[in-house]
Amino acid sequence: GIAILAQARRPVFPRSSVRPSRHLLPSTSVVMASKLLEGRGADGIPLKSDYDSMAPAPQSLFVLYTNLFVVFSMFGVAAGAGLCYFTESLLMHKKLEIVKEFGMGPLYIALFFLKFVFQMINANMGTARRETRVNNPDQHIYRVYGGASDGSIVLMDLEGAHGRFNRGQRALANLEEYLPLFLVNFAFVGFVAPTLVAVITVLFGLARLKGAIAYVESAKDRTSGNLASFLMMGLIDGMALFIGVVTTFL
Repeated sequence: GIAILAQARRPVFPRSSVRPSRHLLPSTSVVMASKLLEGRGADGIPLKSDYDSMAPAPQSLFVLYTNLFVVFSMFGVAAGAGLCYFTESLLMHKKLEIVKEFGMGPLYIALFFLKFVFQMINANMGTARRETRVNNPDQHIYRVYGGASDGSIVLMDLEGAHGRFNRGQRALANLEEYLPLFLVNFAFVGFVAPTLVAVITVLFGLARLKGAIAYVESAKDRTSGNLASFLMMGLIDGMALFIGVVTTFL
């Protein structure tokens, strides 16, 4: 009975299966670990921040974000002025008069200011992120408390299907961060210039889609699509500022 029980507890391998060699496992693990740690320190944190290529410390990210916001918004101011003063759109002038008559101009200016505050909060976060060297798509740094791994840092899995999912999820979350203010601008500015705002919205959506698809493969590949979407947002932000100033002060 004891012999039968011992035999039953032995693992059974089909004749066609190949048992993994114990001698290969350590070397394979070392190779995989060294590949995953390329460009990272022993704690897994990247050796360089993504911000080093744009504004390495001690350069101010508040200045960088302000400059980008102003430049992109000026395209919108130019678009608004072009529609108002060069196309001589009678319908647009009537709507500007409505905004002025009901004293809504300051709302457009306040909306532009709120978007600027949003960018400054992003700059504040980026300044703190740059110091840690933890890059996108990671949004948090976790630490193990207690046990054999006490003090170890836990970051996102960026490899294989897990990495593609994490980056795809981050692309969706990033859109959700910008979408509320964009939709408010869509309604306010769209009242005055519906056709142009409709075109901007379609281009914004396509740019975000391009960036999201590229993000799944690599965090760096999202740049071109996201920059195009920032330009679209700058257009609509600048138009909000133009409408607010024209209907409040002129």
